[in-house]
Amino acid sequence: MSAAVKDNHAQAEGSNLKKFVNKIIGQPASYAHKENYTFGKTLGAGSFGIVRYARNNVTGEDVAMKIILKKALKGNEAMVLEEIKFLEELHNPHIVALKDWFESRDKFYIATQLATGGELFDRIVQRGRFTEHDASLVIIQMLEALQYLHERDIVHRDIKPENVLYLTPEQNSPVVLADFGIAKRLQNSSEKLMSSAGSFGYAAPEVILGTGHGKPCDIWSLGVVTYTILCGYSPFRSENVTDFINEVKHNNAVIFHADYWRDVSKDARRFIIKALQYNPDNRPTATELLNDPWIVDIAKKHTDADLLPQLKERFDAKAKFKQAIELVKLHNRINKLKEMQTEEDDDPTEINLFNANGDLSSSSNKKGDQVTRHGSTGSTGSTGSTGSAGSALNNWRKFNDSLKATEGSADKSKISLSDTTPKFDGTAAKTTAVGNAFVQLVNAAKTNKERVESFKEKE
Repeated sequence: MSAAVKDNHAQAEGSNLKKFVNKIIGQPASYAHKENYTFGKTLGAGSFGIVRYARNNVTGEDVAMKIILKKALKGNEAMVLEEIKFLEELHNPHIVALKDWFESRDKFYIATQLATGGELFDRIVQRGRFTEHDASLVIIQMLEALQYLHERDIVHRDIKPENVLYLTPEQNSPVVLADFGIAKRLQNSSEKLMSSAGSFGYAAPEVILGTGHGKPCDIWSLGVVTYTILCGYSPFRSENVTDFINEVKHNNAVIFHADYWRDVSKDARRFIIKALQYNPDNRPTATELLNDPWIVDIAKKHTDADLLPQLKERFDAKAKFKQAIELVKLHNRINKLKEMQTEEDDDPTEINLFNANGDLSSSSNKKGDQVTRHGSTGSTGSTGSTGSAGSALNNWRKFNDSLKATEGSADKSKISLSDTTPKFDGTAAKTTAVGNAFVQLVNAAKTNKERVESFKEKE
């Protein structure tokens, strides 16, 4: 028997043994899929689980692996199974694709297409120029995704910039719509959903009021996104539900300030007003908006005026406070999830913060960076999505450790930047990533002191 044959025989025996062991200890049959994956860094965390890079060792494809704690679902496993069912049925170039899913006794694992190009706002500010025509290309792709969903009586219910991702870092990368965690299928086209959904600032009035919503709520959210990527700020000023409803209940609520809209066509404004009708029955469908004059013909003529300077100024200012809060939220969420686990969990170390050493990119592997295999902890720290947010999240542990080190001190404001920076040859090297993360957090705390101090993670 040749060495190769012996090796294959040994691998088969090992696989069969693992299947047998899984069966004995009560793991579902699909748990065997986990052997196909190498797990990498943490990309983010939510109320029910975390998202990590992972590589399918069989196909060589990198994926985003959502790991959901069943205990965190509190009996609502049907919600996850519904999301999986949606994704299994959806095949559209502008909707993130499901690659695989499996489960253990304690967790669900959902592998989806890995969008490496970054979130919508982050990507816009990285560009050299951004014109009205560029904005329309994003909106067209979002509309095509919504048209596909609505034709199947599926309502996304959480259309917002964070859920619009560029598939690759390439300049002409398509965008994809992600996160179907609260999407719903209607029993019929006229059904009204009564459950709460969406994100304040993007959710339609009927969703917030609880009067019943359907496909038009996605159109409203798309209108808010369109307004925002053309001027850099939200169409609405309200910060609570009552003020928001009072602001939008009249159809003249949308204001286009001359200083910021002088380089944007009137047709773009008309498009936005159509989408932001207070009465959902008056909003056009995704198909009708795809046939709007601005989309079909006019936007492509507006390639001269560069909107990026004003967009970058506003997106960057918003991002600084958001990044500081997201760091705190990530830390809190993962700690809560870890507290739910016990030693009997099939892998209690799998829900954790994993740093950039877990990146599964071919370049990092060539450099010999460590990865975590099947969720075993190979590194500590954390990281976020590709880009500046990733740098900041990667240094959260250092900042957090510095805070812990000052416990008992009378004046925690004296923490130095060097405390959060690794030492090399006995000297403190102030890296840009750490500096940015720390400075942004401090600035946010100064300007939003009450919000930061009173911040509590929502259940």
